[in-house]
Amino acid sequence: MGVFKVPIQVRNWQNRFLPEELQGQDVSCDALVDSGAAELSLPANLVEQLKLEELGTIRAYTADGAEHEYRIMGMTEVEVQGRICQVRVIEIPRGAEPLLGAVPLEEMDWHISPMEKKLMPNPKSPERPLLPLC
Repeated sequence: MGVFKVPIQVRNWQNRFLPEELQGQDVSCDALVDSGAAELSLPANLVEQLKLEELGTIRAYTADGAEHEYRIMGMTEVEVQGRICQVRVIEIPRGAEPLLGAVPLEEMDWHISPMEKKLMPNPKSPERPLLPLC
């Protein structure tokens, strides 16, 4: 599959309930579109900027086959090309590349066009996401 990045905006979903001095900053960055990754993964420096709370830990394997334990952080609101969803974040090492994985891609109903190296809306519902419930 072709490798490409898309601009994303990430907000700490809990900001709406927190006093201003405890709120994290919104983050804009480029994320690698990776349908082989399960979730939204952000490096520790961006997690700190967002001021996300730890929800737990998870074991995961990386592209080289190695297993690691990562912190699960959340909740966030992620926006990609005008579509928004709420997802948890897997915290990856500082300096690593942000990854936009299958869960948020599915929730926002983006299809990957590897030849064109871009995200395409679902042709059945190009204006907004259409999710299967059964």
